[in-house]
Amino acid sequence: MIDKEFNMLATMHALEDGVGRRTFLKLLGAAGISLAMTPAVSRMAEAAEIIRGKIANQVSTPANDYWSVWTRAFATASDALGLEKQELFHQNDTARQLSQVRSLPASSARMLIGCVEPAGSLPAVAKFCEENQIFYVPSWESPAWFTPPDIGDHYVSFVTPNSVEGAYEVAKALFDSVGGEGKIVHIAGMATPTDSYRTAGLMQAAKEYPGISIVGGLRANWDREQARKVMLSMITAHPDMKGVFAQNDNMALGVLSVLRERKLHKVKVSGVDGLPEGLREVARGGQMVATHTSLPPYGAGFTAVLAFDALNGWKPTLGERLLFTGSALATADNAANIETAIYGEGASPFDWALMSRILNPDNWDPQNKITAIDPEAYWAPFPEGKERLNAAYAGAKDKEVFASVDALYAAHYKAGPVKA
Repeated sequence: MIDKEFNMLATMHALEDGVGRRTFLKLLGAAGISLAMTPAVSRMAEAAEIIRGKIANQVSTPANDYWSVWTRAFATASDALGLEKQELFHQNDTARQLSQVRSLPASSARMLIGCVEPAGSLPAVAKFCEENQIFYVPSWESPAWFTPPDIGDHYVSFVTPNSVEGAYEVAKALFDSVGGEGKIVHIAGMATPTDSYRTAGLMQAAKEYPGISIVGGLRANWDREQARKVMLSMITAHPDMKGVFAQNDNMALGVLSVLRERKLHKVKVSGVDGLPEGLREVARGGQMVATHTSLPPYGAGFTAVLAFDALNGWKPTLGERLLFTGSALATADNAANIETAIYGEGASPFDWALMSRILNPDNWDPQNKITAIDPEAYWAPFPEGKERLNAAYAGAKDKEVFASVDALYAAHYKAGPVKA
């Protein structure tokens, strides 16, 4: 009997793809034959159903602290899923970005994650992936009113943290740290939708603090050295500043270096992203009073899992095709714990395989708060072009398309490093 079952398994393994293997298993089941004789044999059968493949990660540059953390997590998640991986760095060069994407079929990549820059490149990348059957899950930047249903099934989902919410919470912490009054220098990032949302969160918070005055607004393009230059000019222009709102941690750290050189130790600083160095600064309880961790390791791994599941036949509902990933406000009270949990030596904050709907159809766990994005609300700050919104979203909110996604992911969210 054992020889017979192993022969059946050998036949199944010889089939070309997971779909054929699943059909074979169903036929055996209909005939009353089960392969689940032992745990080892069961695992062999399950593994035979899973399609692996190559997944590519395309981001700007590993020299950027954020994308360095992201890329390391991409490698870990890919390994956990048994995927061959490919790394592409476009240096924010549109021509290079598109050239790299067009090379994916030659490298046999079947999945792609990452972040385009500028956002206007996304439709071209998504269309190419659809035409070449590459499952695509981008993050962070998207042109307004452009959605996955505009392209097809291979543009699986667009995923991003809620940048308005994150910036709003950080800004309030910064304002409170200066007593709710005074000048706050605003240092913007690169001209992207994400930067616009962070600015919106800052301004939303400022409306609640009549004693706060927002000044500056110069761009430092997410870069530490550029932030130093901007900060030097701001010290001259606004010597009476009480705080600095930098729209990512990298820029906040550049600001801190200038303030310390000038012995301006009373000026408070905040950042966004929750990178290791930023979290450690906040944990010290000194000048950097807050950041908001967008969990870059999670973003890389979660999007890789979505692409992997789509490759294996999972189809997201309409409400799952635009998703917010959870993030967390980090202050002196909790920054050390977050840094240890996410980035500490030997830390394994996420079980990537458990995140998969394909590998764990009943007990999958997103390990973070996931909510649906209502495109009409998300792109409300950019009303021009609203008429382009795909008709699939007509009446979606009233039909509880988004609420049902929120409830589903909340029910499966059992564990994770920022659940508390």
